[in-house]
Amino acid sequence: MKVSLNWLKDYVSAGIPAGELAHKLTMAGLEVESTVKVSGDTVFELEITPNRSDCLNMLGIAREVSALLNKPVKVPFGKKVRFPSKKCDIKIDDQEGCTRYVGTLIKNVQVKPAASWITKRIEAVGISSISNIVDITNFCLMETGQPLHAFDYDKLSGGKLVVRRARKGEKIFTIDGVERELDPSILVIADAKRPVAIAGVMGGKDAEVTEQTKNILLESAYFDPILIRRASRKLGITSDSSYRFERGVDYDMVEQGSDRAISLILEYAKGTVTQHIDIRLAKKKITKATITISKDFIENALGATVSAPRCLNILRRLKFKVVSAKKNVFKVTPPSFRGDIKQDVDIVEEISRIIGYDNLPASFPVINIADNIVMSSHRWQKKRLRELLTAQGFNEIITYTMTNQQSLDRAGQGSLKGTKIQNALTQDQEMMRPSLLPGFLSVAASNFNRGQKNIKLFEIGKIYSHAQEKDTLGALICGDHSHDWRRGKNQICDYYDIKGVMDSVLREVGAKTAGFELIQRNYFESGQSAAITVDGKHIGEVGKVSDDVLEKQGIKQPHLFFAQVDMEGLYPYFKKQRKYQPVIEYPAITHDISLAVKEDVAFVEIKRIAFELGSEILTTVKFNEQYLDPKRIPSGHRGLVFSLRYESSKRTLREDEVTKVHNRICQALIDRLGVIRR
Repeated sequence: MKVSLNWLKDYVSAGIPAGELAHKLTMAGLEVESTVKVSGDTVFELEITPNRSDCLNMLGIAREVSALLNKPVKVPFGKKVRFPSKKCDIKIDDQEGCTRYVGTLIKNVQVKPAASWITKRIEAVGISSISNIVDITNFCLMETGQPLHAFDYDKLSGGKLVVRRARKGEKIFTIDGVERELDPSILVIADAKRPVAIAGVMGGKDAEVTEQTKNILLESAYFDPILIRRASRKLGITSDSSYRFERGVDYDMVEQGSDRAISLILEYAKGTVTQHIDIRLAKKKITKATITISKDFIENALGATVSAPRCLNILRRLKFKVVSAKKNVFKVTPPSFRGDIKQDVDIVEEISRIIGYDNLPASFPVINIADNIVMSSHRWQKKRLRELLTAQGFNEIITYTMTNQQSLDRAGQGSLKGTKIQNALTQDQEMMRPSLLPGFLSVAASNFNRGQKNIKLFEIGKIYSHAQEKDTLGALICGDHSHDWRRGKNQICDYYDIKGVMDSVLREVGAKTAGFELIQRNYFESGQSAAITVDGKHIGEVGKVSDDVLEKQGIKQPHLFFAQVDMEGLYPYFKKQRKYQPVIEYPAITHDISLAVKEDVAFVEIKRIAFELGSEILTTVKFNEQYLDPKRIPSGHRGLVFSLRYESSKRTLREDEVTKVHNRICQALIDRLGVIRR
C-alpha cells in the first residue's frame, strides 16, 4: 500500500518529519518498508497485514495518524447527494455472492482529462491517469477503500445489469485485452446478453468508458471475499479492486464511496443523475457485538498504567463507540470496518499499538508459582512412574488412541462403550479407545511374531468413555525372568510378578490404603485377577490374560499378564516433595493373629479395618500364610495367619496400650466380617 504524504495532509496534519511518522506507523503495526521521493512528494510503502483491510486507503491511514498524534481528521464527504425516484434496472440473482449493490445512472457526462490535483494524487501512488471518469473511480478507491466501476450505459444490452454466476462456456474480453473463459464458480455483472465485468476483479472491454461515452452507470457493491479470491486465482488476475474485496471491504462504505465519486463526477465531468438504486440485503448487514472491558484489565495486560481518558480518546479517534458502564469499566463497540476486533484482548492491542510498543515499560510477567506446581498435565507424576517402571526393566510404548469394535471383541472387552468418531478415516479407527488392553495385545503379538518372547511393556496414555478422557497406566509382562546366574534355570513370570509391579507403583505414589480384591473378568483367567483399590474405590485391575483372548489375538505364547490403573485415582496421593523418614529407634511390638475367615472375604478388607483402628501406632499388616484343613477350619472358611506390627517414632510403646488397640481390631474383624478367632 503506497501512501502519499501530500495526499495524507488533505485529511490530517502530521506536523512531524517523515522519518518520525514512519517510525510511529511501524510501531503501531503498519510497517513502513520504504520511503521514496516522487515529484516533491514523499511516498511510504506500507506492509498491511491481511486483517487490516481498513488501512488499504488514505482515510484509514489518516485515522491511524489521527490517533497516533492526537489530531483531528478532516472527512472530505460533503452533503449527501439527492437522487431521483426512478430506479436503475439492476437485479441480484446471486444473493450470497452480492449482499449490497448501489447503482447510479449519470447522463450527459463529459469525458476528458481529469483535474490536475486528482491526477497528481493517483500518480503519486502508482496509478496511471486515463480520463476524468476512470481517474475519479480510482481516486475514490484509494481514498475510501471502496472499489467502484463505471460502465458505458449505452453499450449495455437492454440497459440493465444482473449480478449472477457465469454460465458454462461464457467468455469475456477484459479491459486488459485478454479473452477469458468463465465458469459457474465465477460471479459476473451481466447485461441482457453477456457478462460485462468479472465482479470485484476487472471490467469488460465491451462496456468500457471511452472518450465517446456520454452516459455512465456507476457501480459500488459488496461482494463475497471468498468468491472474489477464487475468481482472481482461477483467472490469474490481480487488481486493486480484487485485492481489497478479497480482504473484505466496509459494508457501510459502499454508499459513502459511491456518493463521494458521484459528487466529484458531477463537479468535474458535469452530467445529471437520472436513476439510482441501493439494494440492501438486510439479513446480511454486518452488526458488531459490544465488548465490556475494564481499565484494570487493560493495565494488567500492558504491565503499565494508562489513564481512562487516554484509553477513551484513543478508541474514539479510531472510531470505536465507547460508553462508560461504571467507573473505569467501558462498553466498546467496534466500527463496521474493523471485523478483526472480537474480544477484550483486541481492544488492549489497539490501545497498546497507538501508545507505541516502544513506549511501554519493560516488565517481567507476574507468575503464580502455585499454579505452576499444580499442572493440569501432571507431568512430574508421570515422570516419576516412567522412571520407576524403566528401572524395573520395562520399555515404554505408545499405541493408537483409536480402535474398532472388532479389536475390543477379540480382547474380550466387547461390552465396553467407546466414543464413536463421526468421520472416521478408516474402519480400524472408528472409535476412541475405552481400554489400553487391545493396543497392548497388538504390540505383544507383533513382538512374538518377530521372535521376542520375553517382554515387559508399559504405557501412560488416555482412554475415553462417556465423552470423558482419563490418563491411564497400562503394563504387560510375558516370558521368562531376566537371566540370573544365581538361578539354576529361568523362571516364568506369573501373576504375582505383575501384581508386584502394581504394588511398587502404589508404594511410589504413597497410597497406604491400597489393596487387591478378587474379581472376575472375561479377559482374565478365573482366580488370577484382582481389582486394585485405594480407600475402597476401584481404580484399576490386574490379572492373567485368558487363553481364549490370546487365541483370538493369534498369540501362542502363554502366561501373559496385564494391568491397567486409572491415573486420576492416583494423582491425589502423589506428594511433590519427599521427606526423609528416619528409622524408628524405639522397639516394635508384633502380635500374630490366626483367623478362620469366610472364603469370600479378601485379605484387603482385613487390612483396611486394621489400619482404620490402628490409632497411628499400627505400621504394618503382613500376611504370613493360608491353610485349608477341614478338621480344624469350618466349612466355607479358610485359615489366615498374619502379623500386626506396632511402633512409634516418639517413644517406647507400653504393652497395655498395644493390647488395647490390638483387641479393638480383633473385635472389629469379628463384628464386621464374621471371622472366627483361633
